[in-house]
Amino acid sequence: MANKPKVAIYWLGACAGCDEAIVDLNEAILQVVETVELVLWPLAMDFKYDRIEAMEDEEITLSILTGSVRNSDHEEMARLLRKKSKLVLAFGACACFGGTAGLANFKTKEDIFNWVYRDAPTVVNPETKFPQTETRINGKILTLPEFYDHVYTLNQIIDVDFYLPGCPPPPDLIANAVNAVVSGDLPPKGSTLAPRSALCDTCSRNKKKPSRMEIRQIKRI
Repeated sequence: MANKPKVAIYWLGACAGCDEAIVDLNEAILQVVETVELVLWPLAMDFKYDRIEAMEDEEITLSILTGSVRNSDHEEMARLLRKKSKLVLAFGACACFGGTAGLANFKTKEDIFNWVYRDAPTVVNPETKFPQTETRINGKILTLPEFYDHVYTLNQIIDVDFYLPGCPPPPDLIANAVNAVVSGDLPPKGSTLAPRSALCDTCSRNKKKPSRMEIRQIKRI
């Protein structure tokens, strides 16, 4: 496995839909596994952070990062994988643009915490306790990542080499992106690894679609 390109896949502020899209490669994922060495993928395999930390800088050929950056743990892992990787791919709408998670920027951190831990009708929190980065219990300190005031795209935190948008990206574009890295046939840095045309333009139903759409009757229920 020493000669295979090393690939890391990691989720930040993500729903795991992008990881499921990789799984949706189905049998083709076996071909991907044959050509690369997966060194990190929390959804599919056990791993240890210290193994990544012990790697040489840029030892990983490609890190595929999904999700936005919302807390200190996300930022720490993004920076670590940037340091250990030759290439970083922002994978999915959240990593590229903020996605659905980015809608949280319309509210403040205080607004979110108040609703989730105090004001929502299903909340039972009589002492009105909010998450803290450090909590002392029985002489021990429990820690949580810091929840940031803002949702960040990946390139607002680290340098990104390539982008693959989509919610999630379709399997064929995922396979093409990995194959491009393995073969070394890569576009200029900063490129989006997707066609310029919209997904609808490639729909197989286009040939059957009528040239003109008409609403002939409106029915009220």
